[in-house]
Amino acid sequence: MELYKSEEVARLLESRNIRDEDLIEVIEHAESKGEKFYDPKSTRYIAKKMLSEATYYVVYSVEGGKYIINSAYWHKSQLK
Repeated sequence: MELYKSEEVARLLESRNIRDEDLIEVIEHAESKGEKFYDPKSTRYIAKKMLSEATYYVVYSVEGGKYIINSAYWHKSQLK
């Protein structure tokens, strides 16, 4: 899977400790299961997946088979 990020996005993801492997896992899950939201105004998708003890969210678009990462974040929470 080819991921593309601007320098600004790459710095943001690095500061949030989000690795390319995490992005790929979330996107592959979304694409294979169809579990993603599409925003037609921005032509972007948002996908989420629980990895370990955190939920990761990735905002991305697809152009010519390439995945452009616009943003990503994660959070830990546990509902009881």
